[in-house]
Amino acid sequence: MRELFVMVPSDDGKEIYLGHPGDSSNFYIYLLKEDGGFENEKVIKNEAKDMEEKEHGSKSKMQKVLQLLGRIDVILSRRNSPNLIRIAKNTEIQPVIVRKVQMIEEGLKKLLEHFDEVYEKVEKRRRGERFDVMLI
Repeated sequence: MRELFVMVPSDDGKEIYLGHPGDSSNFYIYLLKEDGGFENEKVIKNEAKDMEEKEHGSKSKMQKVLQLLGRIDVILSRRNSPNLIRIAKNTEIQPVIVRKVQMIEEGLKKLLEHFDEVYEKVEKRRRGERFDVMLI
């Protein structure tokens, strides 16, 4: 069965953080399964949240966040950011923006609706291809 590890930024574990993902309090890691199931694997406290930045979307903050996350396939966010664009251009992680979605469960269900397309992009990313941030 095909699966994706999805990071969702959130302060409360219910709503997808509205701002840039790296500014949320926590990162919720979900295992998303092609059969429609998903389960929360772990919660990671965002230790990079309060890093001093000279500019919004700093590369050092992005690197810290990526170190905290470990292996993930997808970042699910409500808003794009300079670092999501960098992640899309330079990593195996596929950023996906869900607009008009507030709750994590709703966002994961929307991602499931596009599972085949997202999974295919993640597989191609592992082979070195890169894609823009996805909007669904």
